[in-house]
Amino acid sequence: MVRFSDIIDDGHKIDAEKLSRREEVNLRKTGIWNIGKIKGKNTMDEARVYYQQLLTLANKVQSWVQNNETINISLVFHLLQTLIENDLIDSLYHYLVFKANRQRITVTHAIELTIFSLKIGMGMGYERKRLLALAIVAFLHDVGMYKIHENIVEKKGKLNEREFKEIQRHPTISADLLSTLGSKYTWLANVSSQVHERADGSGYPKGLKEGEIHEYAYIIGLVDIYSAMIKDRPYRDRIEKNRAMKSIIASGKGKFPAKIIKVFLNQISFFPVGSHIRLNDRSVGRVITTNPHFPLKPTVEILHDNVGTRLKKSRIVDLSKQPLLYITESIDERDLI
Repeated sequence: MVRFSDIIDDGHKIDAEKLSRREEVNLRKTGIWNIGKIKGKNTMDEARVYYQQLLTLANKVQSWVQNNETINISLVFHLLQTLIENDLIDSLYHYLVFKANRQRITVTHAIELTIFSLKIGMGMGYERKRLLALAIVAFLHDVGMYKIHENIVEKKGKLNEREFKEIQRHPTISADLLSTLGSKYTWLANVSSQVHERADGSGYPKGLKEGEIHEYAYIIGLVDIYSAMIKDRPYRDRIEKNRAMKSIIASGKGKFPAKIIKVFLNQISFFPVGSHIRLNDRSVGRVITTNPHFPLKPTVEILHDNVGTRLKKSRIVDLSKQPLLYITESIDERDLI
């Protein structure tokens, strides 16, 4: 029988979860139970398996909500706890950036925000219990979107006032749905409703300010903005990652705590993993790992030589060990096609 540890979170306590025999059978049927039994190192292949399990679970959550069924919180707990305890956050982050289909649909968006938020939580120094609580909020905070008509969610073009107000209802709908899980999940409903609030009072649905907003909500809200910027939307093209980071630095002041913006920049980097850059020798590469000690000197995979020819065999360069080589600009990968 699986037992979940108590989660202590700023005075809120989630009682220990005990899976019933029926729930254990359900876990085995979905395959989520067996995910914790994977052997071996945290490779990209392992991350792929976990990502697919997250995708399966996210689709189940969508189905439960749309069919007015209760969310099986035990399944959510089990999978998120397993990936945290198996130290898969970084592996999943790299898989997400380099391999996963990252279209902005609600189910994949929930996975992306969960992984990005966990990266920030690690940078904040959270222990496993707090990482788990953060992950649960990130994974479930947007369930209200499943109740918004798809014609609005997927609309090509700017939303009109009525449609925008409908979208703004989703945090309240999410809180109502999560409240049905019982009184011990009141904290989950409350925090989920705050993800779109901002410290200066400009957010929604309640216009909360500064200390009224939970730290988890700030973290998820910030990565939500970044995630939205770097994806194509029905009404605009995606923004190049470095430009998105600059925008967050410029616009985030006053809306998010400075320490969270700082950790976000350290964890995701000014030149995020997966972004394309040009070096001072005119060669073009892709960032594959970042260096918190040298944020402007990541490790890059050189893909094109100094005249733009695609290399038959790429080469890896750690810029922190190359004093004469540095990044001159960030470029959009679409310009390389």
